[in-house]
Amino acid sequence: MWARRRAERERGLAAIGVHALGLSFVLVRRPSRGAPEVAAAEFRPFADAEPARVLADLASDHDLRHTRATTLLSEGDYRLIQTEAPDVKADELKAALRWRVKDLIDFHINDATLDVFDVPVQTPGRAVLVSVVVGRNEAIRRRVEFLEEAGVALDIIDIPDLAQRNLAALLPEEQDGVALLTLAEDTGLITITRRGELYLSRTLPAPLARGADPETLLVELQRSLDYFESSFRQPPIMNVVVTPATERATELVAFLQSRLHQRVALWDIGRSGEWTSAVEIPHACVLTLGAALREEKVAL
Repeated sequence: MWARRRAERERGLAAIGVHALGLSFVLVRRPSRGAPEVAAAEFRPFADAEPARVLADLASDHDLRHTRATTLLSEGDYRLIQTEAPDVKADELKAALRWRVKDLIDFHINDATLDVFDVPVQTPGRAVLVSVVVGRNEAIRRRVEFLEEAGVALDIIDIPDLAQRNLAALLPEEQDGVALLTLAEDTGLITITRRGELYLSRTLPAPLARGADPETLLVELQRSLDYFESSFRQPPIMNVVVTPATERATELVAFLQSRLHQRVALWDIGRSGEWTSAVEIPHACVLTLGAALREEKVAL
């Protein structure tokens, strides 16, 4: 989403996730020849150490002063809103959208930074929709200072919804459309994507994600699939994939396979056929991997 400055590209893209208990880190390299590779992935717990000290050690160990880096905002630091696009000139769009979304967020619009991307398919006879990312300036400032004070060459500030889109894009099912479900320790996320485009994203409340009640998750998935089909008038999504972001993922896949008529599978980077991984990817690093998979540049 929010791109800042460019560092040495040939080193790849490093992604850093900031969590309550530690830092997740993934480094992705895209060589000019050969398959892209996950070169590093680890979770560093804070334990009794200061978070800034843990980050400084991580930055030093991976030479992050000379590597492009991205980070993901946390839930509560931003809102992703689909809304009608104002009928204005392109250079007036963001200003018009500020007025459109100001009553849809729980903080003052003057304290927000906006970015916007298109909803991929529009419904004939309806207003054009856009997706608006509204970030809290204070949260962005804190994250930038935290990383840059440790010597991280921060280039991009992104959101989990787009990181999850990147994870989905590696799957062979994604060409036909896929609903991807991630359950982390403090949140959950359902996205529906097709051919690299994000159609729908829903954040699950932390208590639901933490408890991971299968019946309730099944209802949330079905609601998302039904909404996609009715709102976008697209062919139904026949693939559901669960990311292994927690140890509960395998059990959840088995449950969903018994209850859904869609094909249900566990996400695995090895199914891409194009990617290699030199390391095992910890559960806590899955969404961070999605951030490191980012290819395009979007600058404000």
